[in-house]
Amino acid sequence: MALFKRNAKNTPEIDQAPAPTVPVVTPRLTPDGKGITFPDKAALEHWNRRVAEAGLTVRGVEYNGQASYLTLTGSDAERAKAFLRNEYVDRKLYYIVVETPDGAWGLDIDGLYLEHLRPWQMDTRSAEYQVPAGSIAGNPHSVSLSRQGTVDNFLVWIGCGRCAHRWADGVRYQNRTLTRCPSCGARNAVDSSNVQVVPVDEEPRPSSPLSSSLSEQSAHSGSEQQRAQTARRIAELVDANQVHYGELTEEQKSRFTDGRHLDAVISSGEAPPDWISRAVELRSIGHQLNREGGSRLMQETAAQADRLSNYHAVLGVIVLFWDGIGDWQG
Repeated sequence: MALFKRNAKNTPEIDQAPAPTVPVVTPRLTPDGKGITFPDKAALEHWNRRVAEAGLTVRGVEYNGQASYLTLTGSDAERAKAFLRNEYVDRKLYYIVVETPDGAWGLDIDGLYLEHLRPWQMDTRSAEYQVPAGSIAGNPHSVSLSRQGTVDNFLVWIGCGRCAHRWADGVRYQNRTLTRCPSCGARNAVDSSNVQVVPVDEEPRPSSPLSSSLSEQSAHSGSEQQRAQTARRIAELVDANQVHYGELTEEQKSRFTDGRHLDAVISSGEAPPDWISRAVELRSIGHQLNREGGSRLMQETAAQADRLSNYHAVLGVIVLFWDGIGDWQG
């Protein structure tokens, strides 16, 4: 998911000479939503090179009511997904879509998604291996949408039963879905019965015991100075993630925003490895704020941190790290 590729405020113009430190600049919609624009010619050329390197072709911008679609085509779904994970969508109803022979993959403000399952995925009788669904690879809210039938799939990480290659693919909710390993071609039936959503109106939302507290919560707990310090630290951590997230391996990325894994690291009491230490600290701060003031304090502090962030990325990113903590809703 391109959640960590935000462009900083007041970004200087990109030099004409290519340099490894040039930030990735993705197209933005024109005010009328019917076209795309770049800050300068160098940014346009940089993006065109990325498109070519991914083996993609730009088809154009389609405008349907309030929704805008920047559509590309490509022959390789994995290269398309890799390209999209480095793009950035900063507004609702704007979609970057890559049409491939193996499905139409898209990116919106919530992250990477598969438009529809491919017809062959519904029949699992030809599966060579049976594997469980891994951690969520897209927006966690897509699981709820899949349960409701609003969409027909949500993304999970899959480990091939033959070669152990890991990739992200769409699966059905509480069902088995056929997938093909992009590395060895093995047919894997992915069982998502280990992923379950419990609606709030049916049962209280489960939360980590790390957030439990016997003391009465106060929505305005703590001094203004303490809250400002906490907000500043959140902004620092998220900004650092923006810079370093791309350096992680795919395995590390899958654990980086996995709340259950982060809670396990916190509960162990051991110092986390450097690559995940910022994620663990962000998760810990969420638990602390929930104990002190519940979801209202979490939301207020996150909003304050977003104003301090160089990338204005806090509100869009922190939902991943605080998912499942108390009554938090991003």
